[in-house]
Amino acid sequence: MGNPGVEASIDHTSKTSGFDILNLSPADANTFQANVCLTSLNAPCPAPTAPSLTASPNPITVTGDADLGMATISWNAPGAEAVEVRVNGTDGPLLVSGGDRGSAQTGPWVADGMTFYLQDVSGGKPLTEENTLATAVVRLQRR
Repeated sequence: MGNPGVEASIDHTSKTSGFDILNLSPADANTFQANVCLTSLNAPCPAPTAPSLTASPNPITVTGDADLGMATISWNAPGAEAVEVRVNGTDGPLLVSGGDRGSAQTGPWVADGMTFYLQDVSGGKPLTEENTLATAVVRLQRR
């Protein structure tokens, strides 16, 4: 809608192929990349989702003399084929490995300020800061 097919040229009727797409839709109604319309029926493209890493609960409520707690670590890594969640560093101890989304329960060993790292290891990428997709810092809260 709003864009004729390439075979239906509206301004170069003597030629039948090889034209760029002419966007006749309202401004910002379609998105193009390399002369390909990425939207359908003038629907806007969804915004890309940024990678995320979260801990739940956060903060972790502890009581008495407890200095450690447990959390569920969840990730979403659009576009990554393989990820690892590492503890306290890009190449720290491995919590879990998996695909582009998932979650894992920690044991009762999470300390205040512990940081989890979501690492993109697709295609054998190394455990470096450049391949860190997201981080999550977990806090403890004494009750």
